[in-house]
Amino acid sequence: MINRTNEEKTAQTAPKNVKRIALLAGLAFALLLSSSLIAGTAMATPGNGVTGTPVASGALPEPVRVKFKDEAGFGEGSEVSNITTIKYTVQPGGYFGWHQHGGPVWAVIASGTLTLYDGGDPTCTGQAYPAGSAFLDPGNHTHNARNETNQIVEVYATFMLPAGGPIRVDMPNPGVCPF
Repeated sequence: MINRTNEEKTAQTAPKNVKRIALLAGLAFALLLSSSLIAGTAMATPGNGVTGTPVASGALPEPVRVKFKDEAGFGEGSEVSNITTIKYTVQPGGYFGWHQHGGPVWAVIASGTLTLYDGGDPTCTGQAYPAGSAFLDPGNHTHNARNETNQIVEVYATFMLPAGGPIRVDMPNPGVCPF
């Protein structure tokens, strides 16, 4: 029977440990690199020049199902549990960034003109909404809204959300507009 000293055992296993550490470090680096590439292709587009001030929020005693007619008809609808109203102030040149919502949103333009862009429109044709106008966002499509004027825009948005539904979901730039 051969008895080895601790120094001999350490000397013999050291090359194996170095190889393992190098392999693990390489795998960690590859994982980090691949995750940064994935994140780079799906980066959110944050807004700029927009501030939101909560006005009121409340929970319904029971969820209700709401249906809004679109090109395909009424569909399944959305279950709504929470109602939240936020006043947004958009500085000249400000924009919301590409995003979606967790449920339908009513938007009322109180002052200025807000231009809405649909992420599915390859022509990038904006729809301008002046003060006194309103629109419904169904909440399940990517869009961006911009203040393309030299006046401040004020918008009141009323969110109709399911339990735990997010007010905003950042989305990657769909690439349909030059901005």
